[in-house]
Formats: sequence, structure tokens, C-alpha cells
Amino acid sequence: MEDIPGVELRHLRYFVAVAEAGTVTEAARRLRIAQPSLSQQIRLLERRIGTPLFRRLPQGMELTEGGQVLLDGVNRALGELSSSVAAARAAVPVATVGMCRGVAQPVLARVERILAGGGRLKLSYRQVDSEAQGDLLRAGGLAFGILRAPVDTTGLELRTVNDEPLGLVLHDRHPLARKPRLTWSDLTGQRLLWFPSERAPGYAATVLAHLRERGWAPETVPDDNSSHTLFRHLLIAHDDLVALRTLSSSHGDPDLVWRPVGPEPPHERLVLVASARTSWGPYLKDSDG
Repeated sequence: MEDIPGVELRHLRYFVAVAEAGTVTEAARRLRIAQPSLSQQIRLLERRIGTPLFRRLPQGMELTEGGQVLLDGVNRALGELSSSVAAARAAVPVATVGMCRGVAQPVLARVERILAGGGRLKLSYRQVDSEAQGDLLRAGGLAFGILRAPVDTTGLELRTVNDEPLGLVLHDRHPLARKPRLTWSDLTGQRLLWFPSERAPGYAATVLAHLRERGWAPETVPDDNSSHTLFRHLLIAHDDLVALRTLSSSHGDPDLVWRPVGPEPPHERLVLVASARTSWGPYLKDSDG
């Protein structure tokens, strides 16, 4: 409003109320403000616009020609504003979700029920390692994250979306594949095909410590790519190489098998995370998923 400085939306609403009521007294009653204050605001509006808007008559307030022009324009503008506000309220927000590698489809479906159930949100996914998600969430670069715990929880809201024991993945001709269940002693001499620990250092340290406590301290073979073809190629090519995966993330390859290991297998805990300082945090609590 560069041509009419000082004019606020409330001044225009006051003007419309007087025009519709026909008297300042009735308009002040409807607006629940004092009559002298309303009269002052109308006079101030006329000075700032630079033209009389009403004729003051014994029976009330009558619009001038300029007042009628302004009323028509204000009604159009207020109608557009109301429509825009309604449209804004009805718009479904789009939330960017960081997702670590290897999230199984049932877990992703659970996350979508929590966040997008009832059409509350539209979700856009971005692959981000667990370690990088915390800083992005705190800085506003992500709305939510799906990552492997444990993580630094400073300033974050967390909700566990999957807690599942890890088992061994090996090729179907591997000598250990004949056993329906493996023990820690079975794994003596076996190497572990393992992701780069810097992607999820808290999770990596926890799992490897768990293995050592149960007597298996394997040599790790880096699996630094996201290609399942290369992952399975390495397992099929070696009889002394296994991988750790959850059962839910290990289906779909006829040449690989999953075997439980124990007692006390390590667990993979996936958490859904949002910054506690943003409006996204309550979404983690509002639904049972």
C-alpha cells in the first residue's frame, strides 16, 4: 500500500462495517469497540486516502461516490483474501524425509501411516546417511529422518518405527546355509561384509561391540556401494563371508538365505526423527501408526 501509507486491514474492516451498518453507533456495537474510537479511525482513514468516504447525515452515514468505489474494491479484496486463507489451510504440506540405506518396505509403510495418514502430509524422500541427518534436521534441511539408532538426540524428537533382531545373510551354497539356526561359535573364521561405519557410527559401534562380547570379532570387508548386485556377488563368491541384515530387509533374492543367530542377537533399531524446535515434531505423537 505505497500510495496510502498507514492504512491497515483493520481500518478497511471498520470502513466496511460502517458502510454496511449505516451508522457509527451500530457499527461500533457490531465490532465491539467504542463509538468515539471508531469515528476517529474513519476520519483517519479519510485523511490518509485523501477524500471523504461518507456524508454525515442526521439519519446516519451515507457513502460518497469515492466511498462506494472503495467499498466495491475492499469487498473484492476481502473476498480474495478469505478464499486464499481457506486454500492455504486446505493445502497439504510437503515434508522432506531423509532415509538411510536399507530401510525395508514394511518400515517405510509404517512411517507413511504415522506421517501421512489421512492425507495430513505429502512426503518427499531423500537418501541421507544416518550420521548426516541430525545436523540437517536441526538446521531445517529435513522435516523428518529415518535413521539407525543410537544417535545424538540433542534437540530431536524420536519415535521407534522398527526394532528387529539381525541375522546372517549368506549364499545358499555356503556351508553354514544348511543349518536352520546359527550360533556364535559357528561364525569362527567368518568375515563380515559391513557398511562404512561413518554412515551410522553409533549403530556400527554398538553392533560390533555386541559381536565381540559374544566371541565373534570378525574381519570386516567394506561394502561401500548401494548396489545389491555387487553385494550378492561378494557373498556368492566367498564361503567365508557373511552379512548382517534383518529378516524384513532380506527377502527377494533366491540365491541368498537368511539365518537367525544367537543367543542374544544384536538388534537394528530404526527411529523416525524430527527437530523438537519445529512444527514437525508433533506429527510423531499424533498418530499410533
